[in-house]
Amino acid sequence: MGKAKQQVDQCMSTVQGAVGTLQQALGSAEKQDNKNRIQQAINSLNSAMQQLSGFQD
Repeated sequence: MGKAKQQVDQCMSTVQGAVGTLQQALGSAEKQDNKNRIQQAINSLNSAMQQLSGFQD
């Protein structure tokens, strides 16, 4: 496995952790505006992971 692939895999793991944390924040957010912002961030991170999921090195 190439170094770039290892780094991408590590990044994806970190992003997955961030998504999990944001989902917890989404559950505890009270203001709808904050919920929307958190959901947008989750969507963006999931999109980034989809783009990286096909990475080959």
